Amino acid sequence: MKKTILTIIIALVALTGQAQTQNPKGLYKLTEIVHQDGKHLEAHFRQYKYCLEDVTLMFSYAPSPFVSAPFDFSISNPDSKPLRLTGELSKTENKGIQVISTSDSTFTLRWFNDRGAFDEHLFPSNTNIDEVYELVKDSTDRIQRALNVLTMKNLKKENRLQGAWKLRGRQKDNISTSQYWIDRSEKDQYLIFGNNGTVSFTANEKFPNANLSCHYAPCKYLSNHAVDLYERTCLINWFDYKTISLTTIDDEGRPFVTVWDRSGLPENFRKVFGGSQAPMTKDLSRFMNDEFEKRYGTQPDSIRKAYETYNYAVDMNEKNNAIFPVLMKCGFEAEYKAMKNAYLEELMSGKKNIDEAVADYVFWFYKNFDRHTNCSTPTYTFGKLQQELHPDYSKLIGNYAPEPVACLVDKETYLLRLPSCEGDVPTEEWVEKKAEEFLQSGCKYLILDLRGNGGGSDHISLIFTKFMCDSGNMNDEDYFYRVSTENDKRLAMVCETAPGDFFDRVLEESKTADDGSLINWISFRKGGEMKPRVRKGAIIIDAYTASAAETPVRFAHNHSKTHAKVYGRDNTLGCEQTGNCHEIRLPHSHITMRYPTTVDDIFEHQCRLRNPGYKPDVIIPLPYPKQLTDNIDPWVLWVAKDLKKK
Repeated sequence: MKKTILTIIIALVALTGQAQTQNPKGLYKLTEIVHQDGKHLEAHFRQYKYCLEDVTLMFSYAPSPFVSAPFDFSISNPDSKPLRLTGELSKTENKGIQVISTSDSTFTLRWFNDRGAFDEHLFPSNTNIDEVYELVKDSTDRIQRALNVLTMKNLKKENRLQGAWKLRGRQKDNISTSQYWIDRSEKDQYLIFGNNGTVSFTANEKFPNANLSCHYAPCKYLSNHAVDLYERTCLINWFDYKTISLTTIDDEGRPFVTVWDRSGLPENFRKVFGGSQAPMTKDLSRFMNDEFEKRYGTQPDSIRKAYETYNYAVDMNEKNNAIFPVLMKCGFEAEYKAMKNAYLEELMSGKKNIDEAVADYVFWFYKNFDRHTNCSTPTYTFGKLQQELHPDYSKLIGNYAPEPVACLVDKETYLLRLPSCEGDVPTEEWVEKKAEEFLQSGCKYLILDLRGNGGGSDHISLIFTKFMCDSGNMNDEDYFYRVSTENDKRLAMVCETAPGDFFDRVLEESKTADDGSLINWISFRKGGEMKPRVRKGAIIIDAYTASAAETPVRFAHNHSKTHAKVYGRDNTLGCEQTGNCHEIRLPHSHITMRYPTTVDDIFEHQCRLRNPGYKPDVIIPLPYPKQLTDNIDPWVLWVAKDLKKK
């Protein structure tokens, strides 16, 4: 029994010794001031010590009766070194900073006031002053709330706005939808959005050895596009995940627009408060008023608008087009940069107008890689480039107007001409009915004629395709979605019209994915089984077989070992490897630009060829027919005969 009591006493002594030797750590609030004569006083200001391993910072602010109101506070480092427990070195002599006692929740700091009589009542001159600090445990404490924001501690990520932002500057014309014509901020200013509060400050490269002035304001997130900053609504326009404009209304009822970029905090700040994200380093010169004038001089409003229109097209394409990161990965970056810069210089020198500059820029993608990337211009500039690229069947064929056809070519061969997969001419019901007729016909050969078919629904285009397939998936197929603010807005609208589909899963995954990244859209794994309904099948294509009408070519290549072949003379149009397109209107113009938000895995190989579209397996050795409407033309007859060859 005595041995047990002795053990407990020894343990208590050890714990007491430990409590007396620990250094202060955490956030402490000044609770009272004690004079050398024993007088106890309460401070009329609010002061805190934030004790870290390498530094001790002092937070201070003027008290206010409005607990939830915004407030200014300062952060300083008056002690110039971290506080360490010293014990009582002297009660009356000047021994510098003394931490005379500590406990789990308090410490007492003693300092000698030889700094002059700045407040004789609280701090009499030439005497030691004791300051008693208590560990802050109240989560509603003002400085604790501000510190949580500064350290970005326990961010719930309930709103995409949360995190640190750096001020780019004020939008000159107070237009919230433009990130151009920025009056540059003279100093580096930051704004941190926490769970329910914000802290703003101007960077000081000498911090923590120099004071940092900060402002705290409570905030309430109303949506991704609005936040209440202490009863003043601030509207948010997202240019992308990393750039926003904030619009407030000044006291005279006028909008005040600033543009901000998502950014890590300065290195000296991160060393104190933590954080791994480095400061934003992207080149913002093209957005700045002074940089524009330095490069191009004073320009009329029409030129400035053309400059913004072109750069807006470039920005939107780079940030949203699903093929863009694939092209950069595949070694086209240097060529691309040279191209876009060349067209900008031709625009600014007057060699091209805005329609021509945008059309030429977009056409680089269209011609070499993907036909879903396109645009329309009031002067038909882009249309002329398309005409020069593609064969003109109206001249080569004459009467080129494919119509729905479903009939026997001969007693063993069935023809389905499908000029559209949009579901109108013909309807899906019509195609399904003709599929039943074909199956009842007993024909051993099938021709699916997709010439002139601009696409629509894959379901319609594959109804007949499956009849000529003899295998399950011979290769895995993966389709990817490009995460971006603009694309997610479109996807959210799709989810509203088709709730419960896989779109919901993609949208949810995009919320935690990196902006600009490619995430899984849908996948089809190798395997399965398909049984052909014909001895041989043929798909006829031309240069205007596009999108969903190109899907049967891909499907046949992946599901038919011996039963299906593709016939024609020209590649398909070249937009099947991308999809789910989005269209945007460029500012200060009537130009619309279209781009795909999804891309498939084989595009990475195909883009290196710089020859969009699928090639025919068999080149038809005949001239173009004189007519392609509802007739059985010579190409169909030649293919029907070729199918029967052994």
